[in-house]
Amino acid sequence: MKTYQNEHVRVEVDCSIHLLQQTWSGLPSSENFRDGSLAIMALAKRHQVNRWLVDLRQLRLFNPVDLHWFIQHWLPQATAEHTMPQHARVAVILNDLNQFGKLGSDLLLRASGNQNGSMASRYFVGNEDAREWLLRKS
Repeated sequence: MKTYQNEHVRVEVDCSIHLLQQTWSGLPSSENFRDGSLAIMALAKRHQVNRWLVDLRQLRLFNPVDLHWFIQHWLPQATAEHTMPQHARVAVILNDLNQFGKLGSDLLLRASGNQNGSMASRYFVGNEDAREWLLRKS
């Protein structure tokens, strides 16, 4: 399993099933958010990830400036480099579906969907259900 970690995100890649799991916590600084996001992009591209598990249960919230950077810079680069391939699946885990961090992930998922219309995404409150959905054939 390949990993990356900084103060606010831990990333693990299960190469055998092309799954990348990112676990965010606290209130990421812009430096940690951007460094983590760029590391995620490099790992996803290198290992041909098509399943993304984003755990936001310990996240307080994302900075709106960082969300803007993600949408304006990270996402177009990821799309151009085919980091997030056609028919990718993204599962987001929250404590509950009203979690404040959901606001930021809603923006990111909408923007990602606009860039990659075949991407599927869903919210979950449990890790097992999210992984089961990601591994389902269709």
